[in-house]
Formats: sequence, structure tokens, C-alpha cells
Amino acid sequence: MQQNQIDIERLREDLKQECLGAYFVGGFGGALMENLSLEKASPEELLEIAQKRGIDIYKYQLLI
Repeated sequence: MQQNQIDIERLREDLKQECLGAYFVGGFGGALMENLSLEKASPEELLEIAQKRGIDIYKYQLLI
């Protein structure tokens, strides 16, 4: 799948929300640091992180 077909900013926000949930609900402090790194992550890095977490990137596919 081409990167320009993925809503990268929506993916970034969902990844950040997942990290914040782990921090606030689970008390996992590392999630807060990971949240900050997601801000600066490139589209390629975001896709890699999503795939490692088992997130279905196809739900972020833009319908063109």
C-alpha cells in the first residue's frame, strides 16, 4: 500500500491516544515518552509502529 493512500495524521492520533490510555489507565510511564516520539515520527516510522502493534492499516486507507 502506498503511503499517500493512508491517512497518516489519523493514524498518528490513534497511536498517540493508545499511548495516553496506557499511561493514564495502566500507569505505564514509558507510554508517555513514546507518545512524544510519535509526534516526530515520519510516515514510514508510523506505519512500522502500527504494523508491529498489529494495527490494521487498511482502516486508515483513503478512499480516492
